[in-house]
Amino acid sequence: MREERKTMTMSEVEQVLLSEMLYWYRLQRHDFLNHWQVIMGNLQLNRPSEALTYMQQSVPISPEEQKIAQITEPSVGAILLGFIIRLEQAKVDTTIDFPSEMKEKDFWKDHWREEYAGGLYGYTTECMANVIQSSGVKGLTAEIYLFDEPRGLTCQFMLSDEETILCDKVITLG
Repeated sequence: MREERKTMTMSEVEQVLLSEMLYWYRLQRHDFLNHWQVIMGNLQLNRPSEALTYMQQSVPISPEEQKIAQITEPSVGAILLGFIIRLEQAKVDTTIDFPSEMKEKDFWKDHWREEYAGGLYGYTTECMANVIQSSGVKGLTAEIYLFDEPRGLTCQFMLSDEETILCDKVITLG
């Protein structure tokens, strides 16, 4: 007796997210291996203090990436992680904030629809276009907020320089 297999397909957004995640993985892996070579070189030259100093200064720890990892909806996490990484690559100091209930699976069962992924991804792409337009500005900071509102899941992106809000975009999915 032959067992039938269920065929799964990926949406266009899922394919884009997968490609982006693989790209970011390869980039981070490349950076990691470069750091590893510097550390190993210092150790081979019997310079452990230089190796330790290099490790402390060159290995970035992103608390914002760690926050996003707590979001249990994979599409939201992947979209926001890609967005945060693109902002980091553009040298934009970024913070993200969301209610603690968004860390729970039950929250997303009631508040997320698969069709929202395209809207959220497109929104982050539009926000990045504003960052690119402001790329010559020094001291860019970004704030990302997720809200649960009666009209639906809401995301706000604010881009600022040291004095002015350059962009304030909001999307509500629902």
